[in-house]
Amino acid sequence: MVTIDISNTEKTMNCSFTGRLDTNASIQVGEEITNKMAAIKGKTDALFPIDIKIVFNLKDINFISSSFIRICMGTAKQVPPGNFCITNCDPFIKKTFKIAGLDGLLNVS
Repeated sequence: MVTIDISNTEKTMNCSFTGRLDTNASIQVGEEITNKMAAIKGKTDALFPIDIKIVFNLKDINFISSSFIRICMGTAKQVPPGNFCITNCDPFIKKTFKIAGLDGLLNVS
């Protein structure tokens, strides 16, 4: 299950997730994020990367698959450097990003 809200300023997209982000759940997550990003792109005439901050909140997540890591990378590439972050990571998940060498690139905390 994924919940995606765009803040009132329309400059931040907060994405909160619950449960396990296994391969099957990641398919749904990827589709919803793609749809939200397309809607945001439609509101602006600017070319990618769009000027928006994206926050993935993993507070209620205890498992991620490589498919979800791919979604994180793809989403981060669509915004300027530093405008994507992953917050409230479980220590095990944070270590997974660190081992993959993505903790700095994806601003994992």
